[in-house]
Amino acid sequence: MTTRQHILLLAPLAALLLPFLFWPAVFGFASSFTDYGPAQAHLTLVGLRNYAAVLGNDEVRLAFRNIAIVALVAVPLELGIGFAVAYALRAPFRGRGLVRIVLLIPWLLSPIAVGMMWHFLYGPVGMLNYAAAWFQQPPLPSPLALPGWALAAVIATEIWRKAPLVSFLLLPGVLAVPPDQGEHAMLDGIPLGSRIRHILFPPLRLLLFTVTLLLLGDTLGTFDSVLVLTGGGPGSETLTPALYSFQQAFRAYNWPFGVASAWLIVVATIPLGLGYLALVRPTAK
Repeated sequence: MTTRQHILLLAPLAALLLPFLFWPAVFGFASSFTDYGPAQAHLTLVGLRNYAAVLGNDEVRLAFRNIAIVALVAVPLELGIGFAVAYALRAPFRGRGLVRIVLLIPWLLSPIAVGMMWHFLYGPVGMLNYAAAWFQQPPLPSPLALPGWALAAVIATEIWRKAPLVSFLLLPGVLAVPPDQGEHAMLDGIPLGSRIRHILFPPLRLLLFTVTLLLLGDTLGTFDSVLVLTGGGPGSETLTPALYSFQQAFRAYNWPFGVASAWLIVVATIPLGLGYLALVRPTAK
């Protein structure tokens, strides 16, 4: 195939990506080095001043600390629960296909809808006070308003939303492992943990790593559900970098701060992509 044919084949993709992906990204990145605002008539180059101001902001550091806690707690639990469900679904049974579809429902729901639903469930008439009333206990305050509990509530919501997706993604890999290997190991008296570690994990290693990177990348961009669930409160306890960027750009009308903080999120995701490419490259050879 000639170079001209390659260009012709890639032309439709370029026609879609250039105006709708690359140009907005390039424009946003360039504006982070200026004092640009949507209604501003003149631009002034400020260099790295916006980034220095964002990195020196206490709320930004708190937001990245919050999202680090969410990632360190939620992602391992999502992987563990998702793998356990996928392992439980490895044996065929009537309705397994329907169960696999149902597993996608929490992920397919809009994050806004998820935030609204869990805001109600955590509220005064939600599941906590329903359980308290069942055991004839006094009403409980919403964890969303309690310092020390709000972030835990956000983490629980994230796990509820993403763990079923992990199951859906891992199940084909679990099913691809020959079942007779596990059966022979079980007949030999090998414990369940050793069977999973030595039989299931090796062929699933790349898939598990890929899913982990997807979860980490999605966690770094957590925004919609937290916006509705807590609004970043109480105080700044559940503030995330993406939510901070939104608040600065569209509520405080501090566009340079919002854009610079958004690009810090992009920078944080770059090592994830590089790690994935480093792992996949030897496999592709």
